[in-house]
Amino acid sequence: MGDRQATAGSGGAYGTGATQRTGQSGTMSDQGSSTGGMQRSGQSGSTWGDQAPDAASETTGNMVETAKQKADQVVGQVSATADAGIDRAASGLDRAAEMLRERAGGQGGSMESVATVAADKLDAAAHFLQNKDSETLIADLEALVRRRPTESLLVALGIGFLLSKAMR
Repeated sequence: MGDRQATAGSGGAYGTGATQRTGQSGTMSDQGSSTGGMQRSGQSGSTWGDQAPDAASETTGNMVETAKQKADQVVGQVSATADAGIDRAASGLDRAAEMLRERAGGQGGSMESVATVAADKLDAAAHFLQNKDSETLIADLEALVRRRPTESLLVALGIGFLLSKAMR
């Protein structure tokens, strides 16, 4: 339909690799593969296409990192609160043991021996709690439940029953 003229070099009107067709309806150009307009817009699109997932991935990574930091802060606060509660429980057991010894000290006989044994048990529990942190206690509790699941279930049911009666 028309003549084909190839432009040579990179300084032509259509750039390197462009071919010009002239025909009855005007001038039409086929872009080559080296530096044509279609490839440039394709490169721009792929650049934006590559940047969008990278930006989203980076934003997601930042959000995940922030969430991890906040979760670590919360876990640290909960752990510190639990450790403070364990310390209070240990000191309360110590005070209860001392009070039990004081009250049973002058009574003599079997009442005094039972109170002494109970006070010793309270002291042992207080010392146990003073030497542990919350993570160690949880690990010990898990090990106990794995060793004795039936007894653990019965104790949990008993504690639940007592708490339900106390809440009424």
